[in-house]
Amino acid sequence: MKIKSMVSVSAFTAMMCVLTVVFPSVPLSALNVSVTLQTLVVMMAGIMLRPAEAFLSMVLYITIGIIGLPVFSNYQSGPSVLAGPTGGFILAFPLAAFLIACFRGDRSFLRLTAVNIIFGVALVYLAGAVSLSLVMSASYFNALSGLAAFFLPDCAKALLAAGLGSKIKEYLKQTG
Repeated sequence: MKIKSMVSVSAFTAMMCVLTVVFPSVPLSALNVSVTLQTLVVMMAGIMLRPAEAFLSMVLYITIGIIGLPVFSNYQSGPSVLAGPTGGFILAFPLAAFLIACFRGDRSFLRLTAVNIIFGVALVYLAGAVSLSLVMSASYFNALSGLAAFFLPDCAKALLAAGLGSKIKEYLKQTG
């Protein structure tokens, strides 16, 4: 792995850790799930990094949380978080970042928005609903429908990531 790749992966891993800890989560439902900036970072990693780098940055974030640093939402850490109600969301982050990076195409705002909503929102919801339904002894449909309150904030994050990502990439292209 080249130094540029290592720095990029490390930067997004650090961004995920810092934004999760610095910006408090906002509870929106009785599902034990809160709005965080995690999916914004997942989407930005997918937009800005190569597929393998985006995947690795999220795997490293999860690894840091598993080994005991409190980088998960609400200052949590350890493998028990992955077995809890939000475990499916967290475990979906590497795949979501990877797929966004694979399908981002020309990085136009419209394409990035669509790819972010499909993989950064819908895929994460589908995986998250699995852990919610198992941990809370609810049907998968009830767990998934309980996430409706999060859809608009997450779509706003998808739009923000698409706007930032397309502008940053455009700037980097111009500056070499």
